[in-house]
Amino acid sequence: MKLQDILFSPFMNKFALWLGEHISPKVGYWITEQIGTVIASRKKAEQVRAARTNQWVVSGKTLSSEALDRRVKQVYINSSRSMYDYYHSMQKPDRILQKIEFDESFNQFMALSKQKKNGLLGLILHMGSFDLAGYAMTLNDMHPLILSYPSPNEAYQWQNELRRRSGLNVTPLSMQSLSHAARFLRQGGTVITGIDRPWRDLNHNPRFFGQPSDIPVTMIQLALKTQVPISIIACIRKETERRYCLFASPLINMVSYEDRDEELIVNAEAVLKVAEGYLKKAPEQWAMFYPVWPQVLNETP
Repeated sequence: MKLQDILFSPFMNKFALWLGEHISPKVGYWITEQIGTVIASRKKAEQVRAARTNQWVVSGKTLSSEALDRRVKQVYINSSRSMYDYYHSMQKPDRILQKIEFDESFNQFMALSKQKKNGLLGLILHMGSFDLAGYAMTLNDMHPLILSYPSPNEAYQWQNELRRRSGLNVTPLSMQSLSHAARFLRQGGTVITGIDRPWRDLNHNPRFFGQPSDIPVTMIQLALKTQVPISIIACIRKETERRYCLFASPLINMVSYEDRDEELIVNAEAVLKVAEGYLKKAPEQWAMFYPVWPQVLNETP
């Protein structure tokens, strides 16, 4: 069985929920450090190889093999800690509000969202406790439509059900949900979805950190279709406080071009350039375990 099949299985998710509910933070962080260390040591696993390559490109291809080992270990420990914080806090509003703070940039984005005068498309990076951030938004009376991973397996379906029980308006990405999202945006609603999950597209490979990537242009198409601006959202862990801070970039307006392919690539690269800034702040918190740059996998030290 592949590593990702184990990590994202229903059993592992339910086990993580049990740990979060019953184990203290001191013990929980110790356990998650051990788990992250063990996973990162499996250098031949597809998921770990993808994480190594992603981190190598983000570093400007400067990290040595030994430095990559340390970075990937940090990635898995941070990801495990974030998952623990998520399950430890998700059913207790007071804990969520203690764990997530809003930067002034996100407060401005949230204020615009609540006005519902114009549609907003928030593209969130897989950093910090991004799931927990969604709960914090709901507790602050912000109710975006959240588009989750398409065609979810049993574990993802279970996670989505937990989110819905807590009041999150979440639906898997599909042609039907994209049409619903377009209507929602035109009515002044806010849609939030991921930006950095790769998806193979033979026609469009926008540059990300200077390299052609497998980042999809679907959300750029949605923004162009509905004429709404995009904001990059990042949830970054503050190590000294064991809290997370939620940021939102200034609004990025889409630019029209006569050539459709040029229009998609230029706008996608403008959005990704903003995302790069957040990832450079805390690359060890980027929990992306799929190859964003598959053509670089065999070059990675």
